[in-house]
Amino acid sequence: MQIQNDKHTENSFLQNTNAFLGKIETGFLCLIIAMMIGLAILKIVMRYVFSASLLWSDIMLQHLTLWLCFFGAALATCERRHISIDVLSRILPDKYTRWTNLVIDCIALVVVAILAYYGFLFLGDEQLSEAVLIGNVPLWWAKTIIPYGFVLIAIHIVLQIGINLTESGNTPDAVEGEAD
Repeated sequence: MQIQNDKHTENSFLQNTNAFLGKIETGFLCLIIAMMIGLAILKIVMRYVFSASLLWSDIMLQHLTLWLCFFGAALATCERRHISIDVLSRILPDKYTRWTNLVIDCIALVVVAILAYYGFLFLGDEQLSEAVLIGNVPLWWAKTIIPYGFVLIAIHIVLQIGINLTESGNTPDAVEGEAD
């Protein structure tokens, strides 16, 4: 009975941690979208009202899109809405779904770890560049999301693996609110 209780406590902690990170990511996504909209409006006003332009705005919008994609991917992983092998859950009996999800998560973790490793190598190369974004802000700062975005995705995958291992029943295949 104590072991079952400990697993439930671990599972709740992992689920709460995953949900907390998801809320932070949602906040960053809202902030990034607001920044992108604000910058686009500022560009329009500067161009048509003041006949001026912001030279850095296009590069900033491109990098904000990159940040938006990585935070969106991390949130999708948090909610188990990332790319998965859905056909296995439809073919295999329910008792195997938990284990196939575990194998898929482990493979995804390896892939994301490799991508994070090469992302850090890329960031190291970018740090040698003297390109700037705005004023004295180095352009490579905007690219830090690449390796750290993969690390964030990996954290969610590790949490999902932990949730899967500490769960007593089968892992639900469909996400809450999703139609079957």
